[in-house]
Amino acid sequence: MTNQHTHGEEGHVHGPGCSHHHAQAPIVRDGAKVGRNDPCSCASGKKFKKCCGK
Repeated sequence: MTNQHTHGEEGHVHGPGCSHHHAQAPIVRDGAKVGRNDPCSCASGKKFKKCCGK
């Protein structure tokens, strides 16, 4: 006997064998992309990667 779970049951794991994968909607930005080495938008004076980008 195999231990398979149907969708919605406790223990159900989404993975490559899951039969109900839904495509995710793409992320849409309102402004320009912030680069890792750009100054942080919170005005801390640090680079984004060392501040809010952690």
